[in-house]
Amino acid sequence: MNRAPDSDRAPGVDGYWAETVVRSPDAGGEWYLSGTWADTPEEAVAWLHREAERLAGVLESVEEPNADAEAAYAASVATVFREWTRDAAFRDVQCAALAAGRRISANARGMDRVCGASDVEVLYSLSARPILRPERPPPR
Repeated sequence: MNRAPDSDRAPGVDGYWAETVVRSPDAGGEWYLSGTWADTPEEAVAWLHREAERLAGVLESVEEPNADAEAAYAASVATVFREWTRDAAFRDVQCAALAAGRRISANARGMDRVCGASDVEVLYSLSARPILRPERPPPR
């Protein structure tokens, strides 16, 4: 992948990998939901925001009221991700962090029913990281 001379990538960065992963230590599982390669930090963060909105919509459509289980959390997973996508100042911070070569993420946790089992705690993670290009040895 060739990058434009005016690219805002950190030196040695070849692009950005963004992904959505769900984990439940209580259920003993980890599920990779989606991922993409992005050419710029802005593309990676925009993709994460779209995934957060999609995930929030799915969770809201199947959420069952369980006041006892949800009482331990300050907000639902859907609410956490929707608020994150609307925070323009933090979006700029995360784009700058990626451009500087650092990893970023948005995470939330809540109760969910996994495979029809009882309610278990589920950890949702949207993350992006720079993909480093190996250094080429100098010509001999």
